[in-house]
Parts: sequence; C-alpha cells; structure tokens
Amino acid sequence: MNMGNKKLGAASLGAVLALSVLASACGKTEDQPAATSSTAVSPSPSAATSAQPLAKYNPPIEVSTVRSVDATMKYAEGDSIDSNIWTKIFENDYGIKVKNVWSVDASQYHQKLNVSVASGDLPDFLEVNKEEMKRLIDADMLEDLTKVWAQYASPYLKNVLNQDGSVGFKAATVGGKLLGIPRTYSNGGTSTASMLYVRTDWLQKLNLPEPKTMDDVFKTATAFAKQDPDGNGKADTIGLALNKDFMDGGHGSLNGFFNSYHAYVDLFIKDAGGKLVYSSVQKELKEPLKKLQQLYKDGVIDKEFGVKPATKIQEDVAAGRVGLAYGTVADGGFIQKENHTKDPKAQWKAYPLISTDAQPAIPQLNDTASTFYVVKKGSKHPEAVIQLANIYINRYYETSYAPNPNPFITDSKTGIFPGKYAPVIIDPLNTNLEAFRKVQEALKKGDGSKLEFPATIHFDRLSKFKAGDDTMWFSNMVFGADGTFSVIDKYEQAKLGQYNLFLGPATPAMSEKLPTLKKKIYETYTKIIMGDASIDDFDKFADEFKKLGGDSIEKEVNDWYSKNK
Repeated sequence: MNMGNKKLGAASLGAVLALSVLASACGKTEDQPAATSSTAVSPSPSAATSAQPLAKYNPPIEVSTVRSVDATMKYAEGDSIDSNIWTKIFENDYGIKVKNVWSVDASQYHQKLNVSVASGDLPDFLEVNKEEMKRLIDADMLEDLTKVWAQYASPYLKNVLNQDGSVGFKAATVGGKLLGIPRTYSNGGTSTASMLYVRTDWLQKLNLPEPKTMDDVFKTATAFAKQDPDGNGKADTIGLALNKDFMDGGHGSLNGFFNSYHAYVDLFIKDAGGKLVYSSVQKELKEPLKKLQQLYKDGVIDKEFGVKPATKIQEDVAAGRVGLAYGTVADGGFIQKENHTKDPKAQWKAYPLISTDAQPAIPQLNDTASTFYVVKKGSKHPEAVIQLANIYINRYYETSYAPNPNPFITDSKTGIFPGKYAPVIIDPLNTNLEAFRKVQEALKKGDGSKLEFPATIHFDRLSKFKAGDDTMWFSNMVFGADGTFSVIDKYEQAKLGQYNLFLGPATPAMSEKLPTLKKKIYETYTKIIMGDASIDDFDKFADEFKKLGGDSIEKEVNDWYSKNK
C-alpha cells in the first residue's frame, strides 16, 4: 500500500480514462471514445533472442503470463483473451507467442495470484502490485532486469518511463537491481493535480471577480451559499462542495484546498531536518482546518457533507446546487458537463490552486505507477516483457499504425476496444497534455491537417464548438484554451508538484496500523470542520497518532528512504 497512490493507477484513472472527453490508451474511436523456483539460475540468452528492440524472433519464442480481465471486456466474434488481434500481431509480426496460463476477473486476480506466489508456480512474466513484488523479491523469485532493460528497451520507451524523473523506476529498484517495469498511465504525473472549479455565470450574476486570492475564494463561496445565485428564492445552494472521503481526490475533495496552505494529506514528505514524516498530522494543516470550521459554521459548506460520497457531489453539481469545488483534470468533461447539459446557461472554469502567501501553491501528485511487470527468475526470455512493451508503445504512440481493424480504435457500435487485450500496457504520462498543446497551436494557425491522434479528435471537437455546436462544450471545458488542461500546462511549465517520497510497498507497521489511523484522521478532521472538536484537538491527535503507531511507521519509512534515496 503506497500512501501516495490514492485512487490513481487503475481506480481514479479508470474514471479519467473512461471519459469520452479524453483520448488515451484506453481507446481510440473515430466518433467518440468509449474509454519457480526461488533458486533457479538465469540462463544465457537463447539463440532465438532478438538482436535489438522491435526485431522479430526467428525462430519464434513462447512466453507465459497470467491475466486480470475486466468483467465488462467485449470481444469480436471468435476472439478471446487468448486469441485476438494482439496475439496475432505479436506472433505474426514479432515471433512472440504469448500464452495465458490463467485469466480471471479483476476482482479475483490478486487472490489467485497469491496462491501462485505461495506455491512458486509463476509464469514467465506478470503484473503485480508493490506488496506482491516485495514478497517475490524477498523470496528471490524475480529476474534482475537491469541489463536487459538497457539493451532491449527502445529509446522511445526509455523516454516515456523517465517522464516522471524516474519515480517509477525508484519504486522498482531494490539493492541497485531493476526488478520490475513500472506501468504508467496517460493521465499520470502532473495531470493528477487538483484544481479549483468555479461556476462563472454565478460570478457574473453576483458581480464577483474571478478568484485571485484565497480571500476571493472564501468571499465567492460565501456568496454562492448566501446570495441565491440560482435565483429560485430558496437557500439551496452550496458554497464549497465537500465529499465525506475528502482526502481521496474525488470531486469535492480537500487535497487542493490543503495544498493552497502548503499542507498535504496521505503523503510522506520531508520535514525541516530531511526526515520523512506523514503529512496528515503536520502543523501546516491546522490553519486550513480552522478556516473550514468557520466556513461550515457560516453555512458555506453543506451540513450533510459527512455522509456524502463523491457520487453525491456529482449529483449536486449536475442539479445546479454547487458553484465551487476542488477536482481533477477530467472532472469538467463529465461532472460539470452534466450541469451544462441540464442548464445551458451554466458555465464553469477551472483555476490553478491559489496560494495563501507569496509562495506558489504546489499540488500533491499521485504515484506514477502502482503496479509493475516482473519476470520470473530463470525465465528463458527475460527481455520478452520489454519487447512487448516496445511493440505496444511503438505502434500506439511512435508510429502511424492503421491496419484494419486497428487495435487502438473503439468500435462505436459495439463498444469493443481491442487495446485492452495487450498483456503489457505502458502509456506516456503526458499524452493528453501534449495533445492539448498541439491543438492550441493548430487552432492559432487555423490548420489541424498535420495533427495526429489524439490531437485530431480534440481539434475537430473544438472546431465544432467554435462553430456553435454546444454538444462539444465538454471538450472545450477540458481541451479549450482556458480548459482544465491549461491548468495542468501551467503546473507542468512551472514544475509544480509534490510526489509521495515513500515509494516502497507498505511496511509491516504501515500494514498493521495505518488503516485504523487513517480512519481516526478522518474522524478528527470531520469533527474539527463540523465544530464538534476544537482546532487544538488536532495537536492532541497528532501526539496520539505517534503513540498509536505513527512513530513505528515513520521509522520503517525512513529506514527504506535511507537505502533508496
């Protein structure tokens, strides 16, 4: 359990990648996207080993793996996870036959994998989380990929996996050995940062300026709650939307609010002495919690926030009850979109986090990888997993690939997306950010003829929106000149972002203590915000946190950090 991961990786990014607004490795569409033995010895390379990245094996080779299959995955007639367009590409074009030893629904994958790990019955390569990878490392069951990575990873693949400053590689390197290949996602890194969503038609109605300071934010939130911005004569609007899981990054979270005060939640960060400390109990959180307490008392925050999940916040936004909330880059394309669809007068804009002082607000970022591709020690072809990654990323991003059918196109009629079938999927962190930049440049020139996917889709949508097609409002909200990716672009250009500095798997004390301690953190924060506890109770809880396991957790985290800086 890596505390910086949150719901990114497959979970929160699942929401991002499923959006029709975002074209990513989850699927392209021509209309609208849908979205062993521990003592084995590594052998010398086989005569069948391909000489270089993307070269075809001759004679062909076979490698085995195990698969987590999405229960909603659809197949073309005659296809399956074992036989499909990707298996044919690998075998026919590159001489690699991929055999699935077993495949199960994603909900059962880790349970079944634990059985395989316990028995030592591993395939040649597999996808694991950090805890599973540590178990395999401790049992000496993983191949050292340091040399084969240097030899077989294509320059493009190497570049992609260094976009985060090698954060993912640090998590996969133990004792100087690369023991896993991080799986990255196309809206990772800086694209996981929070931003402030504001309903601008309400600003205009109440004659309020765009927020430039946190005082502006507070005044705006108060006006939205008190001055009947929807004009229905009822006190039914919410100034600042909060969900009950306000540290998990969903719409209505508080991560961005805290970051404005240079405070962070659920990360390990450095203190003044260079030691890693758990951010959720640091003194920097007292001021924002005190402000939230005042906003709640003043009726700016929904009195029912403590029982509202992020899905209820989405419903409140869609119903026109919310004018201000913290969220992430994709939210506008499906959350604010619903509000605008129901009420075309509703207009929104996203703003970068606003600092409480002269220092820039630095948004916290999710881990760039939460799972890794690892190779069984003694596998005949340890480089095969790297070759499969080369093939996937080369055909998707680096070259123009358009066979019929194309494995990167979602069939708009059937919803079938063959891209999911690939056993190794690695995506550049900034795919959509780069598309945003290219589209903006093309729009300035008035010529999108030289754009490639996914920029072509966004250029087309934004052109339609400019011509008056309001069904493309969602695209303008995200990819427009003032869209949410313009905020991410500002963060990226300024190199703003705080990653979790603990990149390892959950330590023993963390596994045992932190889930319970996190519940206590939520309880303490919620009581403070609702006025059921004094702000001074934060200090009492911070001391209690240390005694209940926080000290043990931080000791283990710092032991890891001292070995993996």
